[in-house]
Amino acid sequence: MKAALIYDEVTARGDGSWVEAEYESPETIEALLAAMAAHCEEVVPIPLRASLVEDLRREAPDLALNIAEGREGPSRESIVPIVLDHLGIPYTGSDGVTLGISLNKALTKRLAAGAGIRTPRSAVFESGAEAAGRRGELEFPVLVKPNFGGSSVGIGPDSLVHDPQDLPALVDHHVALYEQPCLVEHYVRGVDVTVGLLGNGQAEVLPAGKVTTSNGMYSARAKEKHDRQITCPCPLPKGLAERLANWSRRVYDLIGARDFARVDYLLDEGGRAHFLEINPLPGLSPYYGVFPVLAAAAGYSHTDLIGAIMDLALERYRRTRSPAYERLAGRAAQQCHHC
Repeated sequence: MKAALIYDEVTARGDGSWVEAEYESPETIEALLAAMAAHCEEVVPIPLRASLVEDLRREAPDLALNIAEGREGPSRESIVPIVLDHLGIPYTGSDGVTLGISLNKALTKRLAAGAGIRTPRSAVFESGAEAAGRRGELEFPVLVKPNFGGSSVGIGPDSLVHDPQDLPALVDHHVALYEQPCLVEHYVRGVDVTVGLLGNGQAEVLPAGKVTTSNGMYSARAKEKHDRQITCPCPLPKGLAERLANWSRRVYDLIGARDFARVDYLLDEGGRAHFLEINPLPGLSPYYGVFPVLAAAAGYSHTDLIGAIMDLALERYRRTRSPAYERLAGRAAQQCHHC
């Protein structure tokens, strides 16, 4: 079997879009290629660029491991899955619809709240003037962040607002800087807890991890500097652990996630959980990714984890007997012990 790793290509000197903060390091790309090579006969790296369609047609992979975040706009994570669907190439992870939904933080929060999952009170603003007129909808202090952001981009001590009078100026600043609406949500002081899921149908819930940082906020700078400690598994009361597992599976199914995802929560000072977001395209770096740490606590080595994700994707295509899988089966699936 021939597998392709589709990843984001960082611009020279890293002077491109702010989204590059979400991209993986060259060392991570090499580690992922090595892990994939343990499960198939040939692996090729394919960066996301304008020639993606031509590159995929030339390489003709049997399976693609997609980690590409895209570059611009609220549909950026959907680009690669849509292209792969168009070309009939099987791939790991969620489809373009699910990735588009999850990247819209406000929409995902509304869906979660409608399913009975507690989430901080929030609003979306496109200007400071709009924020000034709707401040009464909010519970202060609030945190201001890009609605379509990732990797805690835009989140830090400066994005925390205690005085309602300060909100409009910060919203204007964020809208101009990130060129998108702001999500403004009640700031829950507490502990960051994350839950991983692996599988389809009744997905496996990985041990929960507690994320702590030196200044108490899992900010963009903390992620950039890898200033965080993950305690996994983290001790949780049985009832709370069961609630997080149930909520995580519920939102996973609600948005149509596939193969794997990570769900993030805050536990307030009273021990109550608040849903923040779901990431169906979590980082898989063995060096700084959170998801592999959760998987390791469940007994998966990094190589095993990548193989499991590939297996899950292949099983989905096999189960549906899709044309993409039929072509794969006809070429090389029988040669791979993971098929």
